Amino acid sequence: MTVRSYDFRPAKAAQRRMVVDACRRLPAIERLDQYQYVGFGGLEFIDFIEFHIALGVQPMTSIERNKPKESRFRFNMPYESIRLLMGESRDRLPDVDWDSRRAIVWLDYTDQLTTNILRDVDYVVRTARPGSMLLVTINGGISSVLADRLPNLREKLGDLVDQELTPKDMKRSGAAREQKRILSQHASTACREAHGRPFLQLFDIQYADGSLMHTWGGLIVDDEMTRQVEHCHFEHLEFIRFDGEDPLEIEVPFLTEREMEYLLRSLAGGEAEEATELPDLDPEPGGVDEDPEAPADVKPQPPTVSGVSKQDIENFRSIYRYRAGAR
Repeated sequence: MTVRSYDFRPAKAAQRRMVVDACRRLPAIERLDQYQYVGFGGLEFIDFIEFHIALGVQPMTSIERNKPKESRFRFNMPYESIRLLMGESRDRLPDVDWDSRRAIVWLDYTDQLTTNILRDVDYVVRTARPGSMLLVTINGGISSVLADRLPNLREKLGDLVDQELTPKDMKRSGAAREQKRILSQHASTACREAHGRPFLQLFDIQYADGSLMHTWGGLIVDDEMTRQVEHCHFEHLEFIRFDGEDPLEIEVPFLTEREMEYLLRSLAGGEAEEATELPDLDPEPGGVDEDPEAPADVKPQPPTVSGVSKQDIENFRSIYRYRAGAR
């Protein structure tokens, strides 16, 4: 296990804060301090700290399979409220108390999707109380050469892989797309059989972290929760991806502190005269310096910075509230 601070994994940190922001909508279902958190804390327990500080969640369970490091896991646990379970997730998930509290569950794997992971997902969806949030992170499966990707999928998932796929379908994020299809179908079937409703997808996020990583998840729901889920208004969050929508791709641009400071002021509605204090930046007409005579219904154009591409600025706009150090 490699220890790396999330400060050096900006896309993962941004993803984590997006999930936390979505969980802030859960009080339409139940008070956040009545939820529990279940995950794989690792040595740093970053997720556990984030969910406790931001949401006030206290009962927490961390499952770790690296038994030789048990003493280090225990030493690094940040809160007395964390319960450490050693062993494989498929063996220890039944030891979580699923009856007394709804749960926010993050099964954060580094491997590609396997039948063992699907068994974990099936267990959580069928066992956790409706109103619980489930997220699954897996390797997107594009690190191998193109010719090996489809055989790798078939080796890990067998007949679950679409038999009509060809190696050409594995180009770009084809393997990740097929894994997501299998994962989504599996969770929805389990949710429908256990709770009478298909799984409600809320997250479909991809980011590069050495290799392509893919986080998918959403809510376990039943027929009695329709109004409560409506009151969550997840659709108001830009990063939410319902079933059928394209995945959100998090790309963190390389920007200097000064460029980020300028863009932050502009994106958060800063005054135009502040921008003029930065002589080496180049706000273009129609950018942050809005035309006072422009019609009120004209959509403001994004700010510009000389030498920084529009795509990098758009990528920054989409994640700046969630980047490391933003709050």
